[in-house]
Amino acid sequence: MNGFKRFCIIVFSLAGMLCLAALALPWIGPWQREAASLMGLTVYFSIVEVVFCITALGLLILFFRALFTRSNKKSIIVTSVDGGQITVSRDAIASQAAHIIEEDGMFTAVRVDVDTRKRSKIKVHARVLPSTSVDVTARGNELHNRLATGLAAVCGNNVSSISLDFEEPEEVTSTVSYAPAAYDPAYETAQAALPQALPSEPEPASEIRLDMATFHAPETPTEAEAEQEE
Repeated sequence: MNGFKRFCIIVFSLAGMLCLAALALPWIGPWQREAASLMGLTVYFSIVEVVFCITALGLLILFFRALFTRSNKKSIIVTSVDGGQITVSRDAIASQAAHIIEEDGMFTAVRVDVDTRKRSKIKVHARVLPSTSVDVTARGNELHNRLATGLAAVCGNNVSSISLDFEEPEEVTSTVSYAPAAYDPAYETAQAALPQALPSEPEPASEIRLDMATFHAPETPTEAEAEQEE
C-alpha cells in the first residue's frame, strides 16, 4: 500500500467515525440535548456536512470498486488447443515458483503471491529469505532469470512481471576480502640497501678457576714435632 492510498483510508475512517458520532449522539447517549443543540451552530453544522460528504464519497468508491474490480481467479488459461483450453491454477504457479527459488539451497521462499486479475496476465511476487549474506544485485538478477525461464514452461508467455523481495538473511557473513599488499619496488630496494645485521655471538659463560699451584692446604704437625713441643 502506497502512501496516498493509506492517507485516503485514514481520512475516510476518521470522517466516518466523526459523522456517525455527530448523527448518533442526538438520539443515543446521556448528552442527547447537548448534541442536538450543537446542530444549531453554523460552524458545527458545516463540519458535520464536510465529514458526511467525505464518508458518502468513500462509500461510493468502495461500492463501485466491489462491482467492477476483477477477482483473483483460481486458474488462468495459458493456451488453446483444437478448440479446447489449457488452464493452470494459481497454486500450481506458486508451487513452481517456490521450487525454482529453493532448488539450489541458497534461498527459501517465504511467501509467493500470484495475481491473475488481468486476463491472460500473471504477476508473481515472491518474498525470499537468503541463508547467508549474498550480493542481491547479482544473485537477484540470476534468480529472476531462472524464474522467468521456469515459469515460462508452465504459463507460457502469460507472465507479465516477476517481483522479488529479499528479507534479512538467516546468517550474516562478512563480504570484505583482504587482498595481499601490492609489490613496491622502491620499498624492496631500500630494504636491500640496509646493512644486514650480523648474528651476535653468545657471551662466554662465566667460569671460576682455582690455581692448584697457589693453593696450600694447612700443614698438620707431625708426632716428633709434637713431642719436642711438649
